[in-house]
Amino acid sequence: MSARPARVLRVRTGTVVAPWNQPARELTILGRPLSERQEIVLRRLGLRVDGEVEPDEAGADASALYLDDDLDLAAGTLRAWLKVAESGAAMAIAERPKRLGELEVERQAWYRDSAVGDEMLPGAEPVRALGVRWGNGARLVRVEPLGLTGKGTLPGPFGDGQTLEWAIDMRTGVTVRHWVHRLRATYAAIGVEIWERMVLRPWSTLWTIARWPLHPRLSLVGRNCQIHPTAVLDGCILGDGVHIGAYSVLRGCWVGDGTHVEDHVTARLSAIGPRAHVGNYSMFNLSTIGERSSIGHIGAQACAIGDDCFVSTFATLHDLNLRGNVRVRWGDRVLDTGVPFLGVALGNGVRLGAGVTIASGRDVPNGVHVVAEGAIGRIPADLAPGEYRAVGGRLVAETDEAT
Repeated sequence: MSARPARVLRVRTGTVVAPWNQPARELTILGRPLSERQEIVLRRLGLRVDGEVEPDEAGADASALYLDDDLDLAAGTLRAWLKVAESGAAMAIAERPKRLGELEVERQAWYRDSAVGDEMLPGAEPVRALGVRWGNGARLVRVEPLGLTGKGTLPGPFGDGQTLEWAIDMRTGVTVRHWVHRLRATYAAIGVEIWERMVLRPWSTLWTIARWPLHPRLSLVGRNCQIHPTAVLDGCILGDGVHIGAYSVLRGCWVGDGTHVEDHVTARLSAIGPRAHVGNYSMFNLSTIGERSSIGHIGAQACAIGDDCFVSTFATLHDLNLRGNVRVRWGDRVLDTGVPFLGVALGNGVRLGAGVTIASGRDVPNGVHVVAEGAIGRIPADLAPGEYRAVGGRLVAETDEAT
């Protein structure tokens, strides 16, 4: 590093993320609260949080590094930025390719060569300005991407055979202010874990293969795991005491301690929390499942499922809008995500009975139990915990008369 900040101060943003109604700093990414993940990143660079300040106090000390408490970033991101930054700098991440179809919360900055500003310049490279500032943070200093990139064709009804660019980047940063951002932070964190623990430390993977020669393919397996000989693990990270059943296929997944994955489960680029249970024949892609949640026979894609949830067999979480882009609720607004593909968010303690169908882009508040089958398209943000059934696309309290 060319220079070092004298201390690190965390900015209390006050961000609360629905439907869990938890401060962003308390949300878990790969089994750890966001605040703890920040502290781990700082320790790896020989830094630590020396105190916390309110947003209006940020920038008062020119020698301090200010870090927003709703930001999840990789150690490689901060390390690369500190090598070229100095007092008065703010972090910006260059993107190749640019993100599409997600809710943007970080300030967009567009520049070329030495020009910096908020105006898009022809041929400029897109960057995102993040909540990391050295002192007043008035000058953007960008971090170049580093990782694996390539091109491919996206299959499915919305791919249209187009050639798309993809990237697994170890220099990531995501501001978490919506459940969509929590999903993206999880994808990024899985990519970073795979990069750092398998690519940069290949001996860890070799040791796993030596212990479990029939099961993992470039995967890391914790202690006391039970993996059926017919299961396939490609590029996965398993905690301790994990059970993987017969003919299950997991690719690019993170699985927490004590999780039980039954037979014939398929999962890709998903995080399954500690002590969760995934039922037979379940399918999960691009999703997160919280701690102690039990998921029955469903197919879920791009879904964010909270802690202590129960999703019954044959409940359906839609992930595609055939009429256009998926729209999501954000506070008092309804925003267009820019893509027709997005799943559902379930708050903590949500229970869905058999035959319940949730439309794509919806979020179910904490403690809501839907006990009778039916399709649900409208869910009030202030819905109180309790038992409900679907009537005409709406949720009606189980004790009320259906009218």
